[in-house]
Amino acid sequence: MEIRHIAGLVAMVIAVFLPITAWAQNSDALSLQSVISLAEQKNHQLLALRQETEAARARGWTTWWPTDPDLSVEWEGVPSGAGLSAYEERRMTFSQEFEFPLNMYWQNRLATQRVETAVMRYAQGRAATRKQAIIAYTHYLAALEKNALTTKRVQLTQDFLETAVFRRNAGEAPAVEVARAQVEVARAVNELYSMESEHVAALATLNALLGHDPDHKITPLDSLVYRRYNVALDSLKQLAAAVHPFLGEAAARVRVANQLRKLAWGSLLPSVEFSAFRQNIGDNPDFYGVEIGLKIPLWFAFRQRGKIKEASAMLSAQTHRHSAAKLDILAQIEHAYAAFIAAREQAETYKDKLLSPANEV
Repeated sequence: MEIRHIAGLVAMVIAVFLPITAWAQNSDALSLQSVISLAEQKNHQLLALRQETEAARARGWTTWWPTDPDLSVEWEGVPSGAGLSAYEERRMTFSQEFEFPLNMYWQNRLATQRVETAVMRYAQGRAATRKQAIIAYTHYLAALEKNALTTKRVQLTQDFLETAVFRRNAGEAPAVEVARAQVEVARAVNELYSMESEHVAALATLNALLGHDPDHKITPLDSLVYRRYNVALDSLKQLAAAVHPFLGEAAARVRVANQLRKLAWGSLLPSVEFSAFRQNIGDNPDFYGVEIGLKIPLWFAFRQRGKIKEASAMLSAQTHRHSAAKLDILAQIEHAYAAFIAAREQAETYKDKLLSPANEV
């Protein structure tokens, strides 16, 4: 490829990619904290979890109230072929069933535990959203930085190529030096194309998290700066055991299963049925009556016994899941801590031993 063709290609590539830095005039200027705040406000998955929490709270209001009553009207003694107004006896009945008071209390406690489960699930979603926001914003910063550095590399390889051609024309360099410079220019241009693709992907990911269109322009207000963080593994484990929402949800599910087992035992308790009626007999409307009955779990050896066994098994299962969740979180912390230490050592090696020589080269 002739030098003028390479120079034209380099100029075209730089002209295409440099306008990225001009987005600031028509884009959102966002810091990391504003990105996190926007993600918490607009992320659709998190909004769905928030509404599920509100739904769980609303269900709690229904536990203190009995089931809907029944209202019925009966006509008796109507002669064949006559209308209902020819009745001998008419009765209007109001019926209501009441749960055993202890069962109503346990149902309310069950609703409360389910609210706690939903709250912990929302806390998990919020933590995950914050994590995704930090990662997406950091990747976007890195993509912009890579774009800028690769653009400088393209310009630098172009300078080397021009120098090599000048020295070759002066008889001071072999033809292979020009060929090598041409190869480096081509590599740099290809890398710039790759970096632009990475930039577009990072922007789309960040916009999806914030509820924007994929090509919505964002100008970051932060820059990538290395800071050394010192954290102790044991303190991280203790903190996770105390406040990690995943463990909190697992513990809440154990409490839910425990309440369900109580309700299964409560199914052995009778419920009360109350009925009040007004009765017309002939032309006399002054009759009324009251009925009170018990709904007895007569087949407890079959239905209720099965419910109790099922609830006990579910409680045992949720207890095992809670133990497994704790072990899983501890393993994740060990893995994340090891990756953190390795990344910190790598970053400090680059910072202390490689960056200065690389810049000099």
